[in-house]
Amino acid sequence: VNQESVDLNSYLYADKGFLAAIANELGYTADAEKYTAEASQLQNKIQSKMFDKKTGFFYDLQSNKDGSTLLLSNRGKGPEGLIPLWARVATSAQADQVKQVLMNKKMFNTYMPFPTTSRDNKKFTATQYWRGPVWLDQAMFGIEGLQNYNYNSEALKQTEKLFDHAEGLTGSGPIRENYNPLNGDGLNSSNFSWSSGVFYMLHHNVLGDDQTSSQQYFK
Repeated sequence: VNQESVDLNSYLYADKGFLAAIANELGYTADAEKYTAEASQLQNKIQSKMFDKKTGFFYDLQSNKDGSTLLLSNRGKGPEGLIPLWARVATSAQADQVKQVLMNKKMFNTYMPFPTTSRDNKKFTATQYWRGPVWLDQAMFGIEGLQNYNYNSEALKQTEKLFDHAEGLTGSGPIRENYNPLNGDGLNSSNFSWSSGVFYMLHHNVLGDDQTSSQQYFK
């Protein structure tokens, strides 16, 4: 596989934050220092090699046989590019640019926010798996990423849109696997526990105590 994924590397960065926090709590100083050093290396790579200043977003990398890499910005924007904000690995300046992308109504700020493909992508399809439908976990990562960089009013507004615009959620309809980003129609499986769990977390973490599921050790 010749691709290095920005979301995977961001998840690994977050994992090291969680592990360092556990090690520190248990008094395993050497382990905490090891995870901190490894996280620092990942942070440098993500910030310097996986961000495109021109488009203000994070992308995957293609690894070439000669050792060079190519930023895959030509494929368009997807939710993988917002995960660095959830993991707290982006710089403040990078987060500000990503926030602008997320709030752009021609990109991710749709009726039901945070589609799995940016609306301006020529391959965007509102009802096709991973080409547009809103998955609640990816939407939550986007919202919590905004919270992590103190864009709390934006996070709250997008959360309210998820609750208000998901078909049937304010009535007696079932919670669905994913949703049409343009009209909020429920798609695919009904009574989907994954989506239900995310709605619960959003209600608790955004509308409640303003906490996130992100690692807190590296800020």
